[in-house]
Amino acid sequence: MQREWVISVEQIMNECKQSQTVQTDEHGSVLICRNLSGQEVRFEIYHSMIRKRVDGKGHVPILDHIKTMKAGVKNGMLWLKVKNENDKEYQTAFPVYTSLGGG
Repeated sequence: MQREWVISVEQIMNECKQSQTVQTDEHGSVLICRNLSGQEVRFEIYHSMIRKRVDGKGHVPILDHIKTMKAGVKNGMLWLKVKNENDKEYQTAFPVYTSLGGG
């Protein structure tokens, strides 16, 4: 799981770097990035995985065997915490340099 977590964080971080805005839904369970061409990219829990969707379409699995995901944006930092099916928590934080929307 550790290697998959690192790869997933890199994918999410790359998407955020290419985004004009980065925010979460009101519960912090969905990460929403809007890129320069206006597309909305969402990272959300679906069954037991985090998936990526673009403009409400498609379905790209990002990380499997996940129970919960919580994200937030504060003071120019995105923080992300996930709990896997074995209740092990993984978390990270990285800067996002965009016109940030709170969530």
